Amino acid sequence: MNVAYFSNQFATNQGHGIARYARQLFKELNTYPDISITPVAAWSNHSDDKKKELIRQTGLRLMPWGRVGTSVSWTFLNWPPLERWMPEAIDVVHAVSLGYPISTNKPYVVTIHDLGPLTHPEFFSNTNPWVMKRCLQQAIRKADAFICVSQSSADELESYVDTQISERIHVVHEGIAPLFLEAPELTSINSLTEMPQPDIPYILTAGKISPRKNGARVIQAFSQLIDVIPHHLLLVGGDGWDMKEISNQIEGSEKLRKRIHLLGYVSDEQLHTLYSMASLYIHPSLYEGFGLPLLEAMASGCPVVTSNISSLPEIAGDAALLVDPYDVSAIAEAIHEVCTNKKLADQLRRYGRLRAKQFSWNACAEQITHIYRQVA
Repeated sequence: MNVAYFSNQFATNQGHGIARYARQLFKELNTYPDISITPVAAWSNHSDDKKKELIRQTGLRLMPWGRVGTSVSWTFLNWPPLERWMPEAIDVVHAVSLGYPISTNKPYVVTIHDLGPLTHPEFFSNTNPWVMKRCLQQAIRKADAFICVSQSSADELESYVDTQISERIHVVHEGIAPLFLEAPELTSINSLTEMPQPDIPYILTAGKISPRKNGARVIQAFSQLIDVIPHHLLLVGGDGWDMKEISNQIEGSEKLRKRIHLLGYVSDEQLHTLYSMASLYIHPSLYEGFGLPLLEAMASGCPVVTSNISSLPEIAGDAALLVDPYDVSAIAEAIHEVCTNKKLADQLRRYGRLRAKQFSWNACAEQITHIYRQVA
């Protein structure tokens, strides 16, 4: 079976989110000898040398019209079919995210990570919801199967559309990279200049700084505890569209300036080490399609506090403390409880490791290959 695996994120230099999903799933799908997976993208922002190396290693094919040309042709003309540009006969086309309304006459599978820009636009900036809406409308008409990364995303999809599609929806959880189940390389963080002193305990939160990640309330909760616990707070992730608000919060308090550290983007190896050394991973997100950082933290042996809404309870199970993400006092109370109660923290570490092991890319790929065979 030949599968055209369309993902622009696969061909970018990003390392998180959908890009991680696309690469990890691709790697696992390639272990099936009877299935040939060819990654396809409209464009790549890698340097020429890295682009050539990616093509050599993975067989990546770039569409000849580039980012804009491909989008315009498929969105407005529904032409030409993707399979026309493939070197071999294609049996299935898999859109790895809801990005472009792909033109194809082959059996068609679409992965839905979330519908956030359509259902929760207040949490997303610089998006083109009309493109996403157009893509979803096309998928509803043409897709033989929808892969939703959580039951929460599946429920959201069903409630959003006005067509009966439940028989085409398959919930397939993401997996966790083996790296996070291995012993961390402690020296990997030696190059991080914004770290606190080695003897100072810390709380970790990760993700691009944006309203959806709820960083402002994390800082408010931390400020309530700053004279109660000795911990520092580490923020990992790139600047988002509410970075100014976060910076103002920190700069407005001398105590916070001394106790909060902005690390920016870090490598997976560094993130794994940061998780493993943290007293707590705090993730009170207001909206998530899945919530992979929870599992990465759990696999790394870090206690987790997360939200009691969206997909997060589904992913966390009973291995994390769940809080109302809109209640600053509740967030502060949970942080205090984990950071001062060793018995609870150790219990969360044990439960977390067991929970993380239930999510594997091997199981994810096995379910997806079954879907391929169903629709082909």
